[in-house]
Amino acid sequence: MGIITLEKSNNLLWLGRYTERVHTTLKYYIEATDRMIDRDPGYYAIFCEKIGIPDIYGSREAFWTRYPFDTDDPNSIFSNLYRAYDNAIVMRDYIGTETMAYIQLAIDDMKSARRVDTYLADLMLVIDHILAFWGCVNDLIYDEQTRNIIKLGKGIERLALYLSLDRPLADIHREYTRMKQFLRKSHMHYDESVLYTIDNMLFEDEVCYNTVRSLIRNLITE
Repeated sequence: MGIITLEKSNNLLWLGRYTERVHTTLKYYIEATDRMIDRDPGYYAIFCEKIGIPDIYGSREAFWTRYPFDTDDPNSIFSNLYRAYDNAIVMRDYIGTETMAYIQLAIDDMKSARRVDTYLADLMLVIDHILAFWGCVNDLIYDEQTRNIIKLGKGIERLALYLSLDRPLADIHREYTRMKQFLRKSHMHYDESVLYTIDNMLFEDEVCYNTVRSLIRNLITE
């Protein structure tokens, strides 16, 4: 494939980040919906606070429909899926048509889901197609650097979201170790001092998740 330019590296990185953002936030949304139905109708406000988006919804019913589907909301799941698709289009020659097609199928699932009341079942199909996309990244992208940059983006986003969602520290350690492997292999420029700081912070007795998350998001340099 030849040398990957800085611009195209950023496209690949954000392709990984946006697809992972859709995957993790959608799973969390489905869990939060169950919680709002069963016992905590105002939990949507906590959801917004945890993942760092403004609460523009005002009710759980508005949140249920707007957060996944409202393309005028830049923080919606659908908006992030479209951003993933935009990066996939630009990088079609690097990732292949079949790999990109699974993001298109996820978009089709979202369009179908917003037309029906039983949309949670269709949203599960979005998750399935994102997982199929990752399978194609592993199986059909033969250029190692291309694969590693996409996986690095995935790892950065998953780690940042896990920190936001207060996942168990064992999960954080696991994802951090995986992310570092792809960071080393990607040939992306990063701040070694930031990585050293994160290494030390994650193994303190009390980990400040917010600080680590900020460092993770600023790890990659131009």
